[in-house]
Amino acid sequence: MKTRILIALLLSIAVVAQGAKLNLSAKNPNDTELKNAAVVVRFDDLKKISPANREKTAVYIDGKQISSQLDDLNKDGIIDELIFLLDFKANESRKVTIKSISPKKRLKFPTEVYADLIVKEKDGSHKFVTEVSSTQNNMYNALYHHGVAFESSLIGYRIYFDNKSTIDVYGKKKQQLELAATGWYPTDEQATAGFGDDVLRVFGSVGVGTVKGWNGKKATHIDKFDKRTQRIVATGNLRTIVESEVEGWEYESKKINMKVRYTLYARHRDAICEVTASEDINNLTTGVQTIAGGPTFTASKGLMGSWGTDFPVTDTLKYGKQSCGLGVYVPVPFAGVQISEGLNNLILMPYKKGKILRFYLTAAAQKEEYSSFDSAEQFFSYLEQWKKGLKPIEVNY
Repeated sequence: MKTRILIALLLSIAVVAQGAKLNLSAKNPNDTELKNAAVVVRFDDLKKISPANREKTAVYIDGKQISSQLDDLNKDGIIDELIFLLDFKANESRKVTIKSISPKKRLKFPTEVYADLIVKEKDGSHKFVTEVSSTQNNMYNALYHHGVAFESSLIGYRIYFDNKSTIDVYGKKKQQLELAATGWYPTDEQATAGFGDDVLRVFGSVGVGTVKGWNGKKATHIDKFDKRTQRIVATGNLRTIVESEVEGWEYESKKINMKVRYTLYARHRDAICEVTASEDINNLTTGVQTIAGGPTFTASKGLMGSWGTDFPVTDTLKYGKQSCGLGVYVPVPFAGVQISEGLNNLILMPYKKGKILRFYLTAAAQKEEYSSFDSAEQFFSYLEQWKKGLKPIEVNY
């Protein structure tokens, strides 16, 4: 009899765990309406859902399951975060239900983001990996499209795996995922069919949102280091996360380990950048490049943009000029002095050990059929509005 009671009790506990339901409140702290705002639920803040049942959770709004993503960010086999996207009115709070369900009841939703990191093999083939490292500055040509690339249906970015570590931009004509098909370099047939391509020639500049050093006169590359790594942390149906990490960076008379994490959500053209480091860094910087002498924008502290038209590649016979806009926003208290030097328009960002320095980057291409960026004025107006809605959604458990 005792054995039967124990078995029944264990079964009851299992059913409760699988059928756990938790009501949350998600609030938009911004004084502006938001579309497809990212809501991040950190499971360590939830006590009703055990680590073993995190992978069974799904999100419901008004009784209907919506697209969500589960991420194990530290690769320990335990899900860390649940994310989903919601629309909000200014300062609106919305009710959300999280349920622990069987895998069969978890609906399949479209994949809306993509990332890849591709090593060139000696036989000419390509190997897809999630992490690659080097102790030398020898990976630019060892990787296909020269570094990790990631995209939403609106925009694509790549991070050069070399000393400059610059972020480059892939603009789109149609609203769709493309990098798996084009590999950043569309064929003539793909271009004719309306696929996008590279829209920016970055030279040795800051590109858009690249993290660099500052020597008092100009931005500096990360050129003295022990080891450099790029990795894909997460990719799914709603967000992709990639990292660029340097160990033993010789800078400001010390060795620094620094990691820059880039998060891109579905239906977004802007990415979140988070910097963490092992030491204080007095002179860290980011910003946007000037595009072929085009106008720049510095209307308010921490917000910087540029617009211009230029050849995106060195082959100016086959490829025409492209028009695009670049933007960066560094919130207070991280935003320091703004400086222009050469191609670079920079924001200095003093960093304190143990902190997460968070800033944001964005870009747009004039050729987009799904938006209307036809001039610098239109793009800079977008930047002003974009800045107003960047406070993260607050989740109340």
